[in-house]
Amino acid sequence: MDFFYAYGPIVIGMFAALTIAAYCWNKVPVASLAILTWFAVSAVVSQFTFFPESKTSNLEALIRFSTFGALTFGPAAVLIFMVLKVRSFQSAMKKISTSALVLTQSYRIGGVFLILAFLRGDLPFEIGLVSGVMDVTVAISAVALSFQIKTNKAVSPRLLITWATFSLFDFSWATAIKFATFFGVIELSTPTSMLGNPPLAIFSLFALPFGTFVSVYVIIRSKETLARVKNL
Repeated sequence: MDFFYAYGPIVIGMFAALTIAAYCWNKVPVASLAILTWFAVSAVVSQFTFFPESKTSNLEALIRFSTFGALTFGPAAVLIFMVLKVRSFQSAMKKISTSALVLTQSYRIGGVFLILAFLRGDLPFEIGLVSGVMDVTVAISAVALSFQIKTNKAVSPRLLITWATFSLFDFSWATAIKFATFFGVIELSTPTSMLGNPPLAIFSLFALPFGTFVSVYVIIRSKETLARVKNL
């Protein structure tokens, strides 16, 4: 079980990156290279302990927290900006089907490792169990929704928006708890530091920003579909 816990998150991430890269190769080759590079860098950086158990100065703790936050949310912010402002990127994204976009979130089955971390006493209930269950729910529903889109193109855009919003709420919940504990707004019996330490850091550095971007883009695309329907 220790081996599974130690290496499972990185294996799931690698499988997701390879699968996404394979899908994109004939559609947007540069996306394949980008996703593999992103994962490789994240895999290396995720071995760094952002939140050590030993006591650090307030300044060092803030630097570590800020760096972790930038690495977690920076890539998503850049991708969202590009999909809103860069036409070549917009054109490339249109080549990727909605069903494929939704299916990428099936890798959030990795939420089982958050649940396992809770059972091991590495994460508090508020993140380990709550976020873990939400992650698994997003993953299972992503597979079902993707299959429905693939077999029935008339899937309600509002259903997609609801699903993507729940996906974002999952990330927002874990982020809010992390921020609240770091700044002393709330105190939990178990620290949230494992979110920024191996083996779980790969989820924060790769799964979270990628999933945030996908969810936001699904909402954007679905709203565009709704707008076209209203104009008919």
